[in-house]
Amino acid sequence: MAVDNVRKYLVQILAVWLGMFHLIAGIWGSPNTVAFRYIHLCGMMMIVLVAKPFNKKHEKFSLAVDLLLLAAVAGVLIYILQDLNGFITRAGSPSQLDIICGTVFVLALLELARRATGWVMVVLAIFFFSQNCFASYLPGFLHRKSLAYSSMIDFVFMRIDGIIGSPIQTMSTYVVLFMIFAALLAETHAGDFFIDLATALTGKSRGGPAKAAVVASGCFGSISGSAIANVAGTGCITIPLMKRIGYEKNFAGAVEAVASTGGQIMPPMMGAAAFILAQNVNIPYIRVAACAAIPAILYYLAVFFMVDFRAGKLGLKETPPDAMPNLKKTFKEGWLLIVPIILLVYLMAVGKSAQYSALMATLALVAVSFIHKKTRVDGRGLVNALMQGIKDTAIVSVTAGAAGIIIGGITNTGLNLIFANQILKLCGGRLLVGLILVAIVSLILGMGMTTTAVYITVAVIMAPALVKMGVNLLAAHLFCFYFGCICTITPPVALASFTAAGISGGNPTKTGIISFKLGIVAYIVPFIFVYQPSLILQGGTVIATVLAVLTAVIGCWAIAAAVEGYCNNTLKWYERIVWFGGGICMMVPGTLTDVIGIALIAVMFVLQKKRHETQTPAAAV
Repeated sequence: MAVDNVRKYLVQILAVWLGMFHLIAGIWGSPNTVAFRYIHLCGMMMIVLVAKPFNKKHEKFSLAVDLLLLAAVAGVLIYILQDLNGFITRAGSPSQLDIICGTVFVLALLELARRATGWVMVVLAIFFFSQNCFASYLPGFLHRKSLAYSSMIDFVFMRIDGIIGSPIQTMSTYVVLFMIFAALLAETHAGDFFIDLATALTGKSRGGPAKAAVVASGCFGSISGSAIANVAGTGCITIPLMKRIGYEKNFAGAVEAVASTGGQIMPPMMGAAAFILAQNVNIPYIRVAACAAIPAILYYLAVFFMVDFRAGKLGLKETPPDAMPNLKKTFKEGWLLIVPIILLVYLMAVGKSAQYSALMATLALVAVSFIHKKTRVDGRGLVNALMQGIKDTAIVSVTAGAAGIIIGGITNTGLNLIFANQILKLCGGRLLVGLILVAIVSLILGMGMTTTAVYITVAVIMAPALVKMGVNLLAAHLFCFYFGCICTITPPVALASFTAAGISGGNPTKTGIISFKLGIVAYIVPFIFVYQPSLILQGGTVIATVLAVLTAVIGCWAIAAAVEGYCNNTLKWYERIVWFGGGICMMVPGTLTDVIGIALIAVMFVLQKKRHETQTPAAAV
């Protein structure tokens, strides 16, 4: 117990120190690039090291291993900083001591990545690192001249595009500040405000609590950027309300899981991977957020429609009066919490850096929190927010560092181009086959990796191949990003669904399957915006974009009806197929598909309405 307390206090000290370090760097500018990134990464590694013991069952042995690793990470950092200029200039010609320190650091990073995200990332990193050293012994397209071990350590440890490459650059400069902002927002009880506001707005309609869960999770999830954290934060309120009015527990958990997962793709903040995506495609983050807005709205609309249809099918009522917040009072007490978010978006929209925008929004949030007693954040709250923001960043940063080994093993050796050519051959130039391959690989990797890790890994291997097939650069990366996000609701390993099932008391597997059905549009939309980039504001006229959005909304509605098996009344199995086919036609770009889609949906709607009219008198008798 004493060791656990020491670990807890050490994590707090490290988190506060790192939080202050990044805030100061954000205000007055960061030091040398290499020094700043290694200080960030080593600090985050130490937090993961202390917070996640090597082996909880064998405390003394675990402590010895952790102290050894702590000394190794600190020693390497001191080694780099004590002769920084020499370390930088030796890149390309590492000394024997550089190779030893690099080896120690890579091994420590891999072990901490294992603790943070599991074995999948570690195995991939080892493979892409070692295959360069043994390339002359490998078969097929992997066969080529082997690289010296020292060259690989040089690539991943000493060069700016290895371990401390663009993912760590993104994490260290502004993602950490956004994480602190999100943690501070949670400290002001913004989650309660969003839930109350959503309930007040949707509660009087059928299935109100489920609709409130969709709206609230979308609002809060777009700020927290974490599906599991969002489930834990809002699900404890929304799931019991859904169960109370008659939603089955597995369905209630699935609604929360799907709505929470959508927060990673919903602007303004999205998930950490979105910031790395912006870096990869070399466009401002605010543009990425704007381009991702329409697909995210379609995702939430589909979930909203399904919730409404399920409520109609079950004959559910509105939110109970005793659970209905007063809209005017709720807005009066919490509207100021929206101001820093608006400020954040405005500053990025007018061209300010993400780093500056996050800092100003954080300062504004601290200021407005003092106006109402309920939202006020004292000194302890500020420290808690600082610690939580850094702890949330630590897991992602260690993952990003390990991803740097993969990137160094692929891009620095030209393997990414080889992979792209092989994927093109495998697909035979057929784009749809390539997209399906990328989706499958992403979902498989997502069983054991975080969203950020999945996106980085798939993007560096697969995105170049998609671009070679003629896919818009942003669309290719957003495609990889989407399938990295929806891993959390994809069976058999659906972590957001499992978390929601823990709150609802439902079956994790059943909750995961229902989540997959509710989130079906998220599996379809990425294919659509690849073929119709106007949905992500890439090309096309304003009229074309508006028409694409309108047809996609109708398509989402029809697909929702098909999945739930209900419109005016219960649908037969073959009617559901027609509804689903019509919805897909409406989403697929093209005049012919739109005409077919409208015809199918119109015919089915009329038939449903007539059947409803003929059944009503019979029911009355």
